[in-house]
Amino acid sequence: MLKIDKVEWGKIEINGKKYGQVLIVGNQVFERDSEKLHQLFGTTHEIGDWEIEELFNNSPEVIVVGTGWAGVLKISSKCKVQSAKLGIELRVLKIPQAVKEYNRLVEQGKKVNALIHTTC
Repeated sequence: MLKIDKVEWGKIEINGKKYGQVLIVGNQVFERDSEKLHQLFGTTHEIGDWEIEELFNNSPEVIVVGTGWAGVLKISSKCKVQSAKLGIELRVLKIPQAVKEYNRLVEQGKKVNALIHTTC
């Protein structure tokens, strides 16, 4: 079971290991591809289609999206439509509320995937 230990500007610690911005799918952690996001959008404040696909892998009950400290990350309509279509609860929260919610849901035994944007 993965647990987010702490989060600060641009960094997140999960089970004692440090990352930048992440996707959590089941018991796996993936760094977001900042270079690819910058090439496509000019920013990491967007969610790539490949990230949306990953978020729906592993049949989650809930997807938590941490939109950053100021809530700048944009949630695409594709993500909202897909979650509604599949009956997967989508929780969109600023940091650190998203981290608290992720940990709470995992502790309750829920299958949770997450995208955590650790900056803006």
